[in-house]
Amino acid sequence: MPAKIMSTVTLAEAPEIPKAYRDTIISFLAAYYGGRAWEMRESFGLYQLPPLLTNDQLLHTMLAQQLAEIARAAAGEIPHSEEAAEIIYQNIQDLMEALFAPRGVGTGYQIPASFWDSPLGQMVSRAILWIKGDELISLAEAAKIRGVSIPAISQAVKAGRLTRYVDPNASQRQGRTLVSRAEVECAEPEE
Repeated sequence: MPAKIMSTVTLAEAPEIPKAYRDTIISFLAAYYGGRAWEMRESFGLYQLPPLLTNDQLLHTMLAQQLAEIARAAAGEIPHSEEAAEIIYQNIQDLMEALFAPRGVGTGYQIPASFWDSPLGQMVSRAILWIKGDELISLAEAAKIRGVSIPAISQAVKAGRLTRYVDPNASQRQGRTLVSRAEVECAEPEE
């Protein structure tokens, strides 16, 4: 007799989420589940899926666990270590692929600039800042290191030669874009 396959996998306990990010995570989970449930019904005829889950049910999922870890890093609640940074980075990578990678066409994705202004994007940005720490520098600092103009560094970011990171704590006027010091020191931005 074949083993019975469980229809759902849930966590025994909901993960601890920093208060500042709890509503952000619950709102995201509800919207994300709603979208995926609709796709599963439309694409595969899986009409037994519940149309909505309660907040408690949403918080007992593996995705909630990943988001909680990202939130704890964003809030500075996790002691910084190389191992912890790798776990948080992988959680962010999984989330970005789930949100932005085209389904069924392999890997690679583009994150829309508007994402970084959303509550979830700001949480992810703060977690990335936690991971990268002092490795990230402003465009002005990058220009000074390379001995080029700030617009040249900005062009390198737009062209994808330098990875763009966003500082959600900085004002638009101050400049929210950061780049990796290591990339700046190795890359040759074109003037």
